Amino acid sequence: MDVRESLRSLGGDSVISDNQPQMDEASPPRSEGNLGEQDLPDLVQDLNRRLWTGVLILGRTAVEVRLSLKDGRMVFASSSDPDGRLGTLLMRRGALSLRQHVDASKAITPGKRLGTILVEQGTLAPKDLVRAVVDQTQEIIYGAFQWTEGRYRLEEGAESNESITLNINTPSVILEGIRRIESWTRIERAVGGLEARYVRCGGQEATVQQMSLSPEAMELVGLLGEARDVEFLCAQSRLSSFEVCRTLWAFRVIGVVRRVAVATERPLDDDGLEFVLDS
Repeated sequence: MDVRESLRSLGGDSVISDNQPQMDEASPPRSEGNLGEQDLPDLVQDLNRRLWTGVLILGRTAVEVRLSLKDGRMVFASSSDPDGRLGTLLMRRGALSLRQHVDASKAITPGKRLGTILVEQGTLAPKDLVRAVVDQTQEIIYGAFQWTEGRYRLEEGAESNESITLNINTPSVILEGIRRIESWTRIERAVGGLEARYVRCGGQEATVQQMSLSPEAMELVGLLGEARDVEFLCAQSRLSSFEVCRTLWAFRVIGVVRRVAVATERPLDDDGLEFVLDS
């Protein structure tokens, strides 16, 4: 190898910041903050790493969302938004008529919810209620991933006493939550543009297996065995460029990949180099 090339090749790749708040797992998580400064996917992953138990409360305007976590995993969610209620979801899906909704709503009393009443009335089978509550919970969670503003606060130690809870691993929740984000501004900011470089992290095989990845997403993981820039990944992947970037964002948050950058090359000082080349 030419000496000049050898000297220039000493740079290599180095890990760089993703422009996200740094998480110090040795100290407690911040008890409250702004979602404009702390993106929800990163916050959820931080609580997952900490195996945190409690309620993550999100608020904006007149809406409050409560996400219950146990050992870092989301198990339940509720929202004050009327459009996120169980009856609304069932009507939207054609599983409940307006008359049935109105009649069942009149029978609601403290401690007795709409779902229980619908089962007692024979409108819903118990298994259909379970499926509807799980779907409602997921929709609330994934809807919260769309938030770009608002406040959050943590109530540590508070456990959910719900009888119907989720059984979904956190990487899958983050992957699906980000998959539903359509804002290119957020995606581009999170990924870093054409020249941003990513590489697969070691020891993440179990995490990858936890998620239900499409063949195309698995191929993207395979392409990242060595550092690649976003332009290369978009050109090589069968996914659309939009989907490549959105998937990279999710992979970075989850910890499957990390962002790297080529170290800046320092100009060579030619003083004495001719002597090295001639010797």
